[in-house]
Amino acid sequence: MRFLKVYPKRIWASLNPAGAFEGKFTFDLEQYGLMNSDIVSDVTISEDPVMVGAWKIDMKPLLEVEMPHFDKFVDTLNHYVFDVLQYMPNRIASGKDLPMVKLFFDGIYFDMSGAKPVVQKIVDTSVVNK
Repeated sequence: MRFLKVYPKRIWASLNPAGAFEGKFTFDLEQYGLMNSDIVSDVTISEDPVMVGAWKIDMKPLLEVEMPHFDKFVDTLNHYVFDVLQYMPNRIASGKDLPMVKLFFDGIYFDMSGAKPVVQKIVDTSVVNK
């Protein structure tokens, strides 16, 4: 049995005066078959001051939920968002809105069971069982 899976839902963050985005990361966490839903963590998305265009997601460790290898998960999330999805935050907003990062994650989860986290697709069992 896989003991730890993270199902990301969304990241919503708005631009702060320092030029970074601050907000919330919402996800579900499955541990040994038990599901914890709608866990929210503070998130900061900032650009590297030396390497322009290199962004990084930072999250505060969760105190209320035990999540082994949290730092590895954050590293894998960074790789997925910026290298796989090729997402680039934009500090310019349209209209009167604040610049925001709005990322939605559909159909994936992070399998944290092995030595390295692996991004997996969620299999629709209703299609497989037909």
